[in-house]
Amino acid sequence: MRNRSTLLCLSVAILTIPATADLVSLQSSRHGTLYETDGAPLANGLGQHLFAGVTNQNFRRRGLLDFDLSPLSGQSVEILSVTLRLHMSQSGAGPEAIGLHRMLTDWGVGSTDAGGGEGGGGPATPGSATWTHAFWDTSPWQTAGGDFATLASASTAVDGVGWYDWSDSGLISDVEGMLAGELDELGWMLLGNESTNGTTKRFDSMYLGNEEFRPQMIVEYAAVPAPGVLAVFGLAGIRRRNRRA
Repeated sequence: MRNRSTLLCLSVAILTIPATADLVSLQSSRHGTLYETDGAPLANGLGQHLFAGVTNQNFRRRGLLDFDLSPLSGQSVEILSVTLRLHMSQSGAGPEAIGLHRMLTDWGVGSTDAGGGEGGGGPATPGSATWTHAFWDTSPWQTAGGDFATLASASTAVDGVGWYDWSDSGLISDVEGMLAGELDELGWMLLGNESTNGTTKRFDSMYLGNEEFRPQMIVEYAAVPAPGVLAVFGLAGIRRRNRRA
């Protein structure tokens, strides 16, 4: 009975062993902006900025972002928190809620590098993500403007120039699902206030010259020990204790 009781207590203790948390800062791996237009298709997959909201001319802008999760793949981890950090560098609008929505369809980058402030985009090139196409001009979206989850994974209010964070349980679920292979790693869409014009926010991208202002995804995680290994060490401890007795 004593051995069974000891084993039970040890099992409970093993299950409650706290894991040490670690942080990893992931870098953006691709980005783009979907530019609504009444003319030729526009894109900006290699530009220094991405946009979300509606222009003064009443054209919608939707940003696309993806991150390289490979530093977390191939290991058993518990995701404790996920924070997406973006630097907003230009806006003529007041506080606006910007939602982060998981993408449901893969999308391309192309080779467009828009000039000026980049708010007007540039001519789409083969493989660019545009308002009508995930990959211009061979693969259209199921719905113009991009295919994304209706429910935002996270949302935050963006006001003046500066850093903004998106952090919510929805982002944790996204990253967990992607690492487990249950969700495709397709990135997220930045969806701004599209109920009126003049709400556009400009964010700095992975190609900005100043690396300090580039996008970051900070993940706090804990390695999950293999149950079999813990059990072996636990039983070994019991055997040693019994020998002493």
